[in-house]
Amino acid sequence: MVASPLGRLAGLLPLIGLIVAWQAAVMAQIYPPVLLPAPHKVANAFALYGGDILHNTLASLSRVAIGIGLAFVVGVPMGLLIGRFAWLDRLCDWSIQTFRSVPPISLIPMAMLFFGIGDTPAIVLIFLAGLWPLLLNTIFGVRTIERTLLKVAAAAGASEALILRDIVWPAALPSIFTGLRLAVGGGWLTVVTAEMIAVKSGLGYMILNAQMTFRPELIFAGIVVIGAIGLLADFSVQRLRRFACSWQEGLMVQGR
Repeated sequence: MVASPLGRLAGLLPLIGLIVAWQAAVMAQIYPPVLLPAPHKVANAFALYGGDILHNTLASLSRVAIGIGLAFVVGVPMGLLIGRFAWLDRLCDWSIQTFRSVPPISLIPMAMLFFGIGDTPAIVLIFLAGLWPLLLNTIFGVRTIERTLLKVAAAAGASEALILRDIVWPAALPSIFTGLRLAVGGGWLTVVTAEMIAVKSGLGYMILNAQMTFRPELIFAGIVVIGAIGLLADFSVQRLRRFACSWQEGLMVQGR
């Protein structure tokens, strides 16, 4: 069942409870204001530092868009081919399992060594963060295709290109969107971390700079923006999936 708009608004209740607990902690002076600013001071930070927040947000978004876009262009075709051809799967499986186990964040020193300081190392790390979920979920989607469909298509004389386009790609699309959802989340986490070390702009850099200049309200404002964009990005991918995979909606139990 698809939740009603009113039911969706219930998801705000934990966030409201968190803000109330936050305000209560401030009033109880559990932490000094230099560590825990009041919610209204964080809200004021958006007015005070609005231009800076917007500039850094756009910088982070552009890096994620480029990195995940490249991961999609590389990972999905590779996944379709690896999932389709067993010999290619045997050739690549050990390498995939080895390299996907390496956290992209651990490659920051190497990225800086090869690409210096700037957008390139961050984009490379985002690409790696998004590549593996897209690749693995695409492979999984291809492997779950009903084998009878492929046998019938082959018996009818369909070319491999036709099978990939008209059978494999549509059937794997739901799993591809699952991979895209994970890739966007992983890319967003990676860009913030990378910007704290290898880049001189973006939300990660802004938060680190705010910490060094004792502006806790700006730190919290950056965290709010990161969380809001993460939620919006996830929602957008889900909406896109519903549109692209509308044929599947009646076949699945809908939880939201």
